[in-house]
Amino acid sequence: MPANEIQDQAGFSEILADLSDSDIVIEVLASGGARRPPQLADAQLVEDAVEASYRALAGAAQVRLERVAVLDEVAKRSLSLWLRVEARPAGDADTLSDRPDSALLKFLARGTLAIIAWMDGSPTLQLSNLQQAMRVLAWGTSVTTTAQPVLPSSAELVEAISGWQRAKKALGPSDSVRIITTNGSAKLDLSKRIADPRALLLARKLVNHSADMIFVVEMPDYQGVGNWQLKHGGSSTSVIVEPGTMLDKFYRRELDIRPGDALRCKVDVETSYGPDHEVLGERFRVVEILEVLPTSRTEDSQEGARTSSQANATAEFEPAK
Repeated sequence: MPANEIQDQAGFSEILADLSDSDIVIEVLASGGARRPPQLADAQLVEDAVEASYRALAGAAQVRLERVAVLDEVAKRSLSLWLRVEARPAGDADTLSDRPDSALLKFLARGTLAIIAWMDGSPTLQLSNLQQAMRVLAWGTSVTTTAQPVLPSSAELVEAISGWQRAKKALGPSDSVRIITTNGSAKLDLSKRIADPRALLLARKLVNHSADMIFVVEMPDYQGVGNWQLKHGGSSTSVIVEPGTMLDKFYRRELDIRPGDALRCKVDVETSYGPDHEVLGERFRVVEILEVLPTSRTEDSQEGARTSSQANATAEFEPAK
């Protein structure tokens, strides 16, 4: 059946009768008081959320969703999408359609339903609880197969959750959305929203870990606001410098600091962790400047001296005209 075909003749029950582990059905039903029936663009956002969930749960496995059919039932004010999932474990050289992995497909479907159940039913929205549900599903899969699914990271789960929030925002709270698979179904609670899914990642913090660090100055604080653009290793960061350090002389024009110079500092480090202890970000606060290392100017002076010496040597041995 062509993916872009809108069918009024076939019934919704006929689609459900033909489902396999590879299939997902999204049913969007407009409320009686809605001014318009469901639009394909609204259902597309739900499809995007399903795909984001499957990709988060698939790990390194290859996943592809194909739209098999669109069913528009005008009398019911409903729009349904029939999707087919093709999945291969990581490293499988076969084509996607030759040998579907039934255990992986079941894990992806059940994991997606678990994400929906957690979003709409968890009283605390602790990401660690969702991850525990994924561990249980992965363990159940490994009991019946030789391979255990790779658990998604916190950031991957939040990316999927963000997709569901975008879909909910496009629909009315009195509309109805069902996700149907052969491994279970779920109805979205469109009245429950997570305003900032990224905030779910900031479940744990380690604050004020002190360290001695050397930063390279990318841009001095010419504006005098206390923020310096510094570089540590290969990472650039904006660093807050407390008053009362050696850099006070810079603000009074008693100390010259230029891009490329280095600062040896005593730093308070605030590290943000996700629920599974992955490092999400670090913030640095400089509390003391131990030393200013004007390495770039030293190198420039040395390079200038070498250039001058070479010029003198050239002039000394240049034949007379």
